[in-house]
Amino acid sequence: MPFKIPVLRLAQALTFAGLLLAGQATTAAEPPPAEAFFSPAGLRGGTLSPSGRYIAFSGGTPEQRRRLIVVDTQSDAPPQVIAYFDSVDVAWFEWLSDERLLFSVADTEDAQSHLKAAGLFIVKRDGSEQRVLIKREVDSLNPGRGAQPLEATFSFAQTIAGNPRQIVVKETRLDAGYDYSHETPWLFDVETRSKRLLLVGDPPHAKVQGWWFDRFGRARAAVAQDKGETIWFYSPPGDSKSAEAWREIARFKANRGDYRIAYVGDDDRLFVTALNPATGFEELREIDLAAGKPKDKAIVTTPGYDTQVLRLRDGGGQTVGLRVKTDDWETAWQLPAMKALQQKVDQMLPGRVNLLSCRGCEDAESVLVFSYSDRQPGEYLHYNGKTGAWQKLGSVRPGLDERQMGRTQLLRVPARDGLELPVWVTAPAGVPPKALPTVVLTHGGPWVRGRDWGFETQAQFLASRGYLVVEPEFRGGTGFGDKHYRAGWKQWGKRMQDDLADALGVAVAKGWADPKRVCIAGASYGGYATLMGLAKQGDIFRCGVAWVGVSDPRLLFSVHWSDTRSDSKKYSMPELIGDPDKDVADLSANAPIELARQMKAPLLLAYGKLDRRVPLVHGEKMRDALTAAGHPPQYLVYDDEGHGWRRPINQIDFWKRVERFLDQNLKQ
Repeated sequence: MPFKIPVLRLAQALTFAGLLLAGQATTAAEPPPAEAFFSPAGLRGGTLSPSGRYIAFSGGTPEQRRRLIVVDTQSDAPPQVIAYFDSVDVAWFEWLSDERLLFSVADTEDAQSHLKAAGLFIVKRDGSEQRVLIKREVDSLNPGRGAQPLEATFSFAQTIAGNPRQIVVKETRLDAGYDYSHETPWLFDVETRSKRLLLVGDPPHAKVQGWWFDRFGRARAAVAQDKGETIWFYSPPGDSKSAEAWREIARFKANRGDYRIAYVGDDDRLFVTALNPATGFEELREIDLAAGKPKDKAIVTTPGYDTQVLRLRDGGGQTVGLRVKTDDWETAWQLPAMKALQQKVDQMLPGRVNLLSCRGCEDAESVLVFSYSDRQPGEYLHYNGKTGAWQKLGSVRPGLDERQMGRTQLLRVPARDGLELPVWVTAPAGVPPKALPTVVLTHGGPWVRGRDWGFETQAQFLASRGYLVVEPEFRGGTGFGDKHYRAGWKQWGKRMQDDLADALGVAVAKGWADPKRVCIAGASYGGYATLMGLAKQGDIFRCGVAWVGVSDPRLLFSVHWSDTRSDSKKYSMPELIGDPDKDVADLSANAPIELARQMKAPLLLAYGKLDRRVPLVHGEKMRDALTAAGHPPQYLVYDDEGHGWRRPINQIDFWKRVERFLDQNLKQ
């Protein structure tokens, strides 16, 4: 039966005035230090073992790399660290059985970690018998220095229901031009460390770049990217050598597509998120495989949002519910026991997102709860369905007091041309939301959704310093309908920029923001928007903070050492940003480096020397243009960073600099 997911978040149901009552007691408190926001998080990734008795986490401290930790819910023994390294972090983990876990590693502080394989390891629950399953080969991939591409990199795909010995892994290959080429799925035996091709017949296309598997590890759907087209394939259960082993079911041009595969169901049905032309939003539907089209009847709709779903499964791989995103995640359980427990937890922890995962799901025997809100970064609890006992396990950021955090609400306001704009607004705790100094925080991408309703670290750090934070979901972003997405095509520096001013205008009209004390800030595309804001909207923005920002859209096409794929430059980006040949005049007119003389407000400009997404040349050219125009920025380069800050010491340093910069320009 089709159903709609409602939006019931507390921050949308009440006004700022009511929401602030809970924070009045914190007005005199000192704000938490930057370290409490930007040091490595505490517990993360809680995962139940197949029986539900044990829970695995990753966790660390500012002095330690992330470790693999196991908690026994039926024992008073302290949590046990079962795997750790001095120079890398445990990045991902999964239970094979109650006795053994798989995990991979990554150097989360290394800007070039994406050039290194994660490897695959196995370890017993007590920390013994740790073995390498797939080597962590390291390749100094750097096209600028003549290195060769990785021969092969393997990554985990999924476990197989009822089979603790075998898993599915994917082999990723790069082509001669250092582009991501294709993936090949393998069946991997963890005992013998041997692998064999999962496909019996030929792959559906030479450039398959994504696979979907059923719960038994059989490849059932695939997607290929080739010459600006997205091609979807499907394989029925049974003999993959048959004539119809893999058949094309859809083909879409770049930046277009009527649907995307969501998952393969337990009963061999294929589910997709499909665009409803009547509403302009994506919905969850089943594919009519004979016709290659979504069926007419929607399974899940999320009014005002494109439907995004995550399937929830029990220990045997069976689907037990769906997690669906609106302003944040909601859960629709298929099992009465879990549905009742969800209601109980939501009553016990009101005004929060409470995400439940289970083992023995039919009776809710063992349930892990991850609970968070706009003010609470997240905490883990365990429920024992046999005894009714609750156990608090730990927090994501134990150094933060949620009473000092600001409240966030989502507004929907009209842009100047009538397009509806979602806008997140976070007000500082404990002060009336009247004529506050304000930061317009602009997300990167830009073809993504900026954020969800839950805890957002950068916004909360700024709010803790007394700033109203306005985060527009400007046109061109995803998640808010096809019209919203397409309205941003070729609108860099134009209507996308107008949306930022229009979002701020609402906060000013409501009396929340002081129009004379507003700064704009953002990274990547948000850095570009910051630079354009100072160039074209200098009467609105008193200062700017831009990091790893695009300073010249033309460089996105011409800089050969960027990691942007050549197919994207040729087929996708010309339509989204502008054609580097046909639209060169428009791209030049909206390039910040061409508008340096118009940028007179104070600017903090920061880059990573190792950035391959927005290479350092963007920063150097912008710095030189501003200096030549007589308005030199505060310029900062982190030698050991790439596209964003990965090392905690740099994150903390940067945000302390931001705090000082804003205080100098908005509070004096």
